[in-house]
Amino acid sequence: MDFSQLKQKVYLHFIFKIIIYIELFEKSELFLYYKFLEEILNLYDILDKPLVEKGQNEEHFNICNSFPWLKGDNEGEYKKFCKKLLNNLLLLSNSNYGDGNFFKYCDVLYMWMYFEIKEKGIPNDITKQIFDETPQMINVTLSKTPCPYLNFNENYHEPKKLMKLRIFEYNTSTFVNTLKDIKSLNNCSCLKYIYECINIYKEMHSKYCLGGRNLNPTNKDTCDILHNFNINYSNYIHNKYGSTYDLPSLSGDIPIPHIIGCPLDEKDQGLSSNNDNQSDNSIFLYVPKVLGTMAGVSSLLALLYKVMQIFIKIYAKYCIIMNKIYLHNKSSL
Repeated sequence: MDFSQLKQKVYLHFIFKIIIYIELFEKSELFLYYKFLEEILNLYDILDKPLVEKGQNEEHFNICNSFPWLKGDNEGEYKKFCKKLLNNLLLLSNSNYGDGNFFKYCDVLYMWMYFEIKEKGIPNDITKQIFDETPQMINVTLSKTPCPYLNFNENYHEPKKLMKLRIFEYNTSTFVNTLKDIKSLNNCSCLKYIYECINIYKEMHSKYCLGGRNLNPTNKDTCDILHNFNINYSNYIHNKYGSTYDLPSLSGDIPIPHIIGCPLDEKDQGLSSNNDNQSDNSIFLYVPKVLGTMAGVSSLLALLYKVMQIFIKIYAKYCIIMNKIYLHNKSSL
């Protein structure tokens, strides 16, 4: 491989890393500004914590070292992912969730999996095999049922949009309780989320489900999520609060640009720049814990800081590698 080929290979690797971190930034955006969803945001934060291999599930991690299909060039990354996924499956199975929360908590796991798989480049078949191998161990160890297999990287169109609809589906009661209090601080952020879901539904339903397209096997899973959103929104939100908040039905196909009664450019109704009674940190009221915090810096600024640091590190590595390649090529002349 000559210098130009090496340069192109390293450059493509650099671009790939940037794409991955853009995906991670979108993950953070998915959870922005929704304080009323704090329960699932905190759970996501727990699932996303670094693995402690010497923790309470240490004895179970050996199963990941014995799987023959985890061999290969990325064996270390595959085994690390296996242990983290197993740890999270055990964590959820060991939690005292009721039947009503089971799928809600599992869904947070599926969202974590989606971004972890995208970041680490984990093949879908490896994820499926881990799920296939672990239920018996969880049943025997905890006498509980583990989360069933679901992978947003498989058979789903535009998964990040579908995740928003799934969050609504399994947290409908939270949305209902928030809308009950028309003066709630979370009211506009709740409505904003609902309106985003409505626009997602209209766009994706038209694209994948109308005109018999829902019968296409590649569209079925996507249309099922859209159908569930339709039922939950129509029955529990539109029928009860449609007149109170002037909420639209799902039958129209015109996008909704703005929420009536909420500020146009702010994320919630409490963020007026003319309100001198609010603290300097109030503009970040709805940034959840999943974005992380830094001492003396708001969560949103912390996110931007971390993203900048990541890009700087990637570019620095790229420059170091290119310099080594250049020096090696020069010395061989």
